[in-house]
Amino acid sequence: MKKVKKLGIILIVVAVFCTLMIALPTSQAAAKEKTFKWTGQVGYGRANGLFECAEVFTYMIEKYTDGRVKIDLHAAGEIVPGKQVFEAARKGIIDFGQACPCVARSKAYAAQWFCDVPGGQSPMEEIVWYYKGGGKEILEDLFHKYYNAHPLMMTAISSEIWLYSNKKLHTLDDLKGTKLRAAGMRGETLTSMGASVVVLSGGEVVPAIERNVIDAMEFASLNLTFPLGFCDVTKYLYMHPVKSTSPSNLWAVNLETWNKLPDDLKATIQKAAKDSHLRSLTWGVMEDFICLKKAIEEKGSEILFLPKEIALAVDKAGAELYHKKAKKNKDIARILESWETFKKDYGKYAQWIDHFNHTGKALALSAE
Repeated sequence: MKKVKKLGIILIVVAVFCTLMIALPTSQAAAKEKTFKWTGQVGYGRANGLFECAEVFTYMIEKYTDGRVKIDLHAAGEIVPGKQVFEAARKGIIDFGQACPCVARSKAYAAQWFCDVPGGQSPMEEIVWYYKGGGKEILEDLFHKYYNAHPLMMTAISSEIWLYSNKKLHTLDDLKGTKLRAAGMRGETLTSMGASVVVLSGGEVVPAIERNVIDAMEFASLNLTFPLGFCDVTKYLYMHPVKSTSPSNLWAVNLETWNKLPDDLKATIQKAAKDSHLRSLTWGVMEDFICLKKAIEEKGSEILFLPKEIALAVDKAGAELYHKKAKKNKDIARILESWETFKKDYGKYAQWIDHFNHTGKALALSAE
């Protein structure tokens, strides 16, 4: 009888063990197959190239995750006003918002230095610093702390046109009193130098210059602005004579939304973001060429180097402003220190990296 009871207990233990062994893989598989749906909004209209970049990133996320993360993507104004996408993500109104880092300035003031700032980094420098110089970690700290969101840098905007203008600029005096659209730290810097600056969204810029409300504007790269009609209403395209700077775009994903993902999906989406980030720069350079050709040949635009007197004076004024602000803002100080550390190493080799990517007139198609 005891042997029977003992055998019964053994059989029960074995049965329970087998049940657990069967249930465990099943539960793991169920967790792996769980799907997530994110609803988010871009800070720009559907006609803006940055919305197209969002569509590409959406496609990449869904493909990289084998459909385990689905995206419901909206344009500016469809859920909240365009400039409020980060705030809406912070509050959980939407799962994510996409915009330029300077849109975060109300709470994360230092985030502007991940955007286009006078004397800042070129598109290539910005990418290298972001992934190899500590930029990614700083941006994540800023958004976790101030926006309850996880940032996914997903678009590197190619070289920014320094200024679209209907006014010829010869000296620094020509900049003073000029009515222009600018944003972020560039706007603050130009204001400190006597320019009359207003902040306008992308859709407001062309009407403003048509009505002579402004004389000139800065707003992203040519591949984004040409389709919006910027070259229809301005004559001069000014580029920095030494180094073009570049803004970026990111998704700020509500932290609760982000933390619901299993680790494998987080890693997969991080990879998609990096691939999207790098892909966007090559796409932007190609589109810049196409748009520049059209601007000159079809619209009669003139592309010019900004006089060095103006360019370097603005860069110097910007640097003075940044360091002044850094004395009161530890986040800005951290970014400037990171830039300085990065430049001490990268700067030794920058001329060679630039040369690797330099283009010239000759294509070796003739011996002349």
